[in-house]
Amino acid sequence: MLPTGVYLHRLVHRLTRREEVNSGPESYPPRPRGGSLVWCHVGGHTELQALLGFVRQLTQSRDDLCFLITCRGGCGAFELPQDLAELVLLQPLPDEAARSVRRFLDHWAPDMVMWMGQRLEISLLSESHARGIPALWINARSPMTDQTGLRWTRGAIRKIALGFETILAENDISAAELSRLGLPMSKLQVVGALQEQTQPPSCNQAERDDMAKALGARPIWLALNCNVDEDAMILAAHRQVMRKSHRLLLVLIPDDPSRAPALARKLDEDGWVVALRSQDEELTPEVQVYIADQPGEDGLWMHLSPTTLIGQTLTGGPCTSPNEPASLGSVVMFGSHLDQHAGAFARLKAAGAACRVSDVSKLADEVEYLLQPERAAEMAMAAWDITTSGAEVSTLVEELVVKMLDKRRV
Repeated sequence: MLPTGVYLHRLVHRLTRREEVNSGPESYPPRPRGGSLVWCHVGGHTELQALLGFVRQLTQSRDDLCFLITCRGGCGAFELPQDLAELVLLQPLPDEAARSVRRFLDHWAPDMVMWMGQRLEISLLSESHARGIPALWINARSPMTDQTGLRWTRGAIRKIALGFETILAENDISAAELSRLGLPMSKLQVVGALQEQTQPPSCNQAERDDMAKALGARPIWLALNCNVDEDAMILAAHRQVMRKSHRLLLVLIPDDPSRAPALARKLDEDGWVVALRSQDEELTPEVQVYIADQPGEDGLWMHLSPTTLIGQTLTGGPCTSPNEPASLGSVVMFGSHLDQHAGAFARLKAAGAACRVSDVSKLADEVEYLLQPERAAEMAMAAWDITTSGAEVSTLVEELVVKMLDKRRV
């Protein structure tokens, strides 16, 4: 028998006639045959990207698995990577009516549940738990911040949360919130978040050593993949910091290498001492702005610079993942336009490994602050920790998933 709160929840849903995606079995694609089905639910695009990376990892040790991934309202126009197209199905959740929930679970008959969303779907998870489907909750945070409301909701959510065999909390704060909800600490583990894994960018080591020798002890900061609308802001901040740090070098990587020569001419006309990488212009001590316009060298400059501004976050556009420089121990600065990497930026900032900049003055202040070696080193260590810990979480989740499936003998 389901908890009383579930029946109340379904009654409220029916009375208010909430319009949700209601997919009957006639609209579902066929259930994959010949392998165990892991049903994974994500809360959004960031978690979906992290999950797909995990699926690649898991299938290296268990090639008999296939995956159903759901997201409330569907996954939009997201296209699966080609290498996962035959292993993964993307589907919206059913609505909260009992009939829709039963149809969903009858059709897919998952062998286990891996829940990544913060919101706990009361009707669906209650029915899933009642059927004895093993369930794991990862990236767990308090669902009450997203599901406040009627008095009985808290009790229903607590009972649903208790139905998970293991709950992996993102951090100590999340674990404390879940404990206050009434979950025993024996069911909780604080492990961090399952996040998209980033391979540290590579570079030519000999080239790196030569450039490091040329730079010597000179302070440097990197503006990565910047668009034309950001150039003026970056240069204004650089000029402001140079009033106190005269030897400071800005390495600017434009989003389009073809615009580098015109940018160099403009900077020269504006009085900057500038050098252009593609023209093999020498990086002398007098150079104030070095335009690194050689394709494929982003990794070289991320290795060399202790501080990286992620371009296109100031004005908008497709930006580089902040995990790339962070994985090399480079402190990340970013604006308010975070593209698809919002979750990665938020985790780095929460860990003290990144800082948000809103305007020229704030950008200049952060660059100046990070010129102090002890402060940059502290944040760089946090950056490295947060990016490398993701691999440990992935390994733990893989072990738990395999253990659950083996226990179920599938």
